[in-house]
Amino acid sequence: MSDPDAGVGTLPPEWRSRLPGEWAEDLGVPALELHARIGSTNRRLRRLAAAGATPWTTVIAGEQTAGRGRAGRRWHSPPGAGLWMSVLLETAGASGSGVLPLAAGVSVARALEEVSGAPMGLKWPNDILFGGRKIAGILCEADGQDARRAIVGVGVNVRRPQEGYPPGLESHAAFLGEASAGGIGLPRLARSIIRELHRWADPPPARLSGALRGEWEARDHLPGRPVRLEGGTSGTACGVSGEGWLKVTSADGTVATVRAGAVEVADWGSPRFTAAPAAEEEAR
Repeated sequence: MSDPDAGVGTLPPEWRSRLPGEWAEDLGVPALELHARIGSTNRRLRRLAAAGATPWTTVIAGEQTAGRGRAGRRWHSPPGAGLWMSVLLETAGASGSGVLPLAAGVSVARALEEVSGAPMGLKWPNDILFGGRKIAGILCEADGQDARRAIVGVGVNVRRPQEGYPPGLESHAAFLGEASAGGIGLPRLARSIIRELHRWADPPPARLSGALRGEWEARDHLPGRPVRLEGGTSGTACGVSGEGWLKVTSADGTVATVRAGAVEVADWGSPRFTAAPAAEEEAR
């Protein structure tokens, strides 16, 4: 049986004007793999890392047949519809930190704003929003071979697929091409994402503070909104801790620190949070 993560021999259409080595130099990365179709860019990069790939090695595909989001959920990655890429980062031992997904989120949001001219929002821990809809997602995974490295997978919806989206996804998806007045070139977008990752995640800080906190909070869509968490817990989002964990205030005024799990916004039109409760406890 063939290996889906070995990819196919041809390059994605927008990358055929140069050789992969030339694109690597253009993007500022030491090594670049370009695949017209692959199972998962994260899985492919994990194998390259195990074989000795250096930090900032990057894998980009025109289509993923087994793209993954958080908690193993499928990431719809049809051909010609988006940028599907993974980057190997040096993390200085912070690969398990809750701040890495936030630093990556800020990086991708800023890159999307640069190429489109449209404002982006962030939804903890790994979604980039446009107009309240998901335009990009991030999957950060530990290298598995080296605790000082992590794989950052980025999926950006650029164009609406001609065949449409699976039921249930279309109404929640946004597309960068529709947010921009001009065309979106994938090489330029990839270059911008890598540049911003160098700025905010090279290496990722141990805490959410300073300029990074300012960038996150300027785009954070959750504070003040009622949210539901996995397991049925509900409350009102009230920011993110220095460790990168979501804070949710419950009806009795305590604040639970949520370290992982999906967050569903119950009401996008609700007012934002204005005052943090005093009591705080760890969510179990």
